[in-house]
Amino acid sequence: MASDSFIEIEHKFLIPADFDRDGFLRAVKNLSPTRQAKINVRDTYYVLGHDKTRVFRHRFDSEIQQLTVKSVEGDAAVRTEINLPIDQSAGDQRATVAKFMQELGSCWSGEISKEIDVSYFADCEVVLYRASNTRDSVWCVEFEAISPAGVAEGLRTLEKYEKALGFLTTQRESRSLFELLVLRQAPDNIKKMFH
Repeated sequence: MASDSFIEIEHKFLIPADFDRDGFLRAVKNLSPTRQAKINVRDTYYVLGHDKTRVFRHRFDSEIQQLTVKSVEGDAAVRTEINLPIDQSAGDQRATVAKFMQELGSCWSGEISKEIDVSYFADCEVVLYRASNTRDSVWCVEFEAISPAGVAEGLRTLEKYEKALGFLTTQRESRSLFELLVLRQAPDNIKKMFH
């Protein structure tokens, strides 16, 4: 695994569509986040034909644009994530990223959109969102540790927020959004690569 600076530490919880989202957001606000935002996000994932251990993601929203490589092996709670920022002032670089990924050997891409409510804390992002592809959608609450000194500290940070918001005993989802939604759109030969 990469150095700790290239590790994503997060817990994702699938929630029912009738989850009390307003009540949850009030509870998060009571924890005094430094900032809250509503953001629409487009994530386009790229699969390289020879590699079933990682995927690339182009994220575009009103706050960030980046190209990311993510590992997809095992539990998604702790995995490699390396982000390359893309100049937001240049506008949506979707076509350029698609051509770049094609040159690297991308054999398939799939897209999801997310409607997120994100709360920023110094050590954690707490996110409530609906993620969807053209056919399916899931509601999630996600806790992501921000710049922890190591994996153990990151997991303690997640536990602190999960406990404060009533998720500590809830069964978390071990699969990534790539596995939950993006692969559902893929042709069979791509699905077989990851199973």
